[in-house]
Amino acid sequence: MTAVLLVNLASLPMPGNDPIFPIGLRCIQDALDRKQHRTRLIDFVEDPSALTDLSWATESWDVIGFTIRNIDPVDLSCDGHVPHYEAFLARLRETLGSRRPLLVGGGPGYSLFGEELLGRLGFDVGVVGPGEQSMLQIVASPQKYMGLGRNLPGARYQGFLTDTLDHPQSLLTAYASRGGAIGVETKRKTCYQGCVYCPYAYISGDNGGDLKPTEAIAEELRTAYASGIREVFFTDGIFNSELRFAKDVVRTIIAADLPDLTWSAYFTPKPFDDEFADLLSVSNVGPVIVSPDSLDDRVMRLLGKSFDSRHVTRFIDRCRQRGVKFKVSVVLGGPGETRESVRATARYINEHLESEELTLNVGYRVLPETDMARQLGLENAEILDPTFHPLDPDLFSWIIHDLDSRFLVTRRMLNLMAGRTSSRKMQKIPLGAGGPAMGDEGPEYVALTRRMLPIAEVRSAGTENHVRR
Repeated sequence: MTAVLLVNLASLPMPGNDPIFPIGLRCIQDALDRKQHRTRLIDFVEDPSALTDLSWATESWDVIGFTIRNIDPVDLSCDGHVPHYEAFLARLRETLGSRRPLLVGGGPGYSLFGEELLGRLGFDVGVVGPGEQSMLQIVASPQKYMGLGRNLPGARYQGFLTDTLDHPQSLLTAYASRGGAIGVETKRKTCYQGCVYCPYAYISGDNGGDLKPTEAIAEELRTAYASGIREVFFTDGIFNSELRFAKDVVRTIIAADLPDLTWSAYFTPKPFDDEFADLLSVSNVGPVIVSPDSLDDRVMRLLGKSFDSRHVTRFIDRCRQRGVKFKVSVVLGGPGETRESVRATARYINEHLESEELTLNVGYRVLPETDMARQLGLENAEILDPTFHPLDPDLFSWIIHDLDSRFLVTRRMLNLMAGRTSSRKMQKIPLGAGGPAMGDEGPEYVALTRRMLPIAEVRSAGTENHVRR
């Protein structure tokens, strides 16, 4: 038996951070518990005092695992999280003193920058991708990995298909009390879409498509409901990517008959048929969230979308006919964005949406293992600090000019103004210094936020795999 401490770094209080229920870390803890290892999970939402009193770290742990969900809030007006992780780990090492447990890094954010974060955060070993099977391998012989200095690939975990999760009551209560949803997985499948900005396919690893038995999903829902949970978010990359299975899950929700339980997920407007819409309408679904990102067909193609504005319109019509609430997420400022494409997107929004049905953001965070990063010719070390696709500085004015006034509510305007202010403070790095130019049209730079170093110094730091702030 190995003593394993699991620390949810994603629950640290950081600017722009909104912690969500640690479903990934709970999956790992459950896998370890089933093999009779001794575990404890530290979450700062569940126990805020654990942030200042680190005595929990001084127990006789053989392994301490850390999960990193986000590197930054992927928002133009927010700073990165990595310095906060560094500061916390420095405090933890000071508390540990001469004790030397094995330190393991993992999680979605870590998986994106595993090579860069392994040394920077001082982990002995890391896991890139799904963590259960690799963590079981590590804790079976911790000394073998002490000081290894490399990352292990994640692997398929058979327990996903056979085991149900029963979360600790205190952890459920802590997140439910914040008005947040509890995460539930229905499948593990590499995303089939080719969005140029999205790293999900890389994070999920080589997974042909494990579908969790609906009986197990129903059991997890009933257990959470009995603990007082009334809101669930299915954490699949796209809930209806396998439409037949998605329909089975919705039927399972309906059959469970859990009064006042609401649920939501990320959807795509294709595939999305009448039968699916009918099921959603009687399942107490919360907002059905779709992310076309642009509503200009040319830009949608450049973003790698597998659908166009016609599919979005059909989705909206199906939802309206049945009274199903929905949200359409738009992110302006990506590849190929022009004055005319912003005008076209705004025209669509004005004609088809109400204010509460729109989620609007500006700026695409450039992430590793994406077509966007490859198009810009940027290495992982260069984009560890928040880095955004080039955007026209007049973009914010175009949005305000083109959208109907009903969309320019106070909160949305404040977000736009914060984004514009932040973009003006960004350091501009010419693409010619590290990658191909965007062509004759549009800006030929990337914006690296909160950085005031000379370009040469940034490039030098990047080649050393340590982009310091």
